[in-house]
Amino acid sequence: MEAKTKITTLAMVQIALCTALLCVSALIAIPLPIGVPFTLQVMSVVLVALILKPLHALIALMIYILLGVIGLPVFSGGKSGIATVLSPTGGFIIGFVLAAFLISLLKGSLNSKYVMVRYLMIAVLVGIPCMYIPGIALYMVYTGADLLSAVATLTSVFIIFDLAKCVIAALIAVPLNKALAKIQ
Repeated sequence: MEAKTKITTLAMVQIALCTALLCVSALIAIPLPIGVPFTLQVMSVVLVALILKPLHALIALMIYILLGVIGLPVFSGGKSGIATVLSPTGGFIIGFVLAAFLISLLKGSLNSKYVMVRYLMIAVLVGIPCMYIPGIALYMVYTGADLLSAVATLTSVFIIFDLAKCVIAALIAVPLNKALAKIQ
């Protein structure tokens, strides 16, 4: 007998809201001279991962990417199209999917004394590398940059901000998950 996975109406609403959050967070962009804008996407990806189940987080990210690929201006700075995903900074978009799924998979139970610490550790030690590695790799392929210069270019300005975004996402996720647990 085949096991069926049902997605409840509540889960569909959560996925839709998280997809909308991802879209809006990408539009809040501050252009930087290095070609990679400052956005709230990292915070949103981590938050989505911390509040949704792994499959639901994966679905939300895939819908977000699909919306962008078909032409809706949901990528950073209002960009869209497959060319954005296949651009020098498109690896970060690919990394968002991997990060969201793995953070969600590894986040553990909300019933832990150290849930905030665990959320933060998973976001920083798993999420940040999952986002940065494909981003740096694709940047190197497109620009011909060596590893050291690519890492310096893409992380030096952003790493402190991305760590702060992980802290903010964890701080929001714990009470939000407690509230969501009451309605499920």
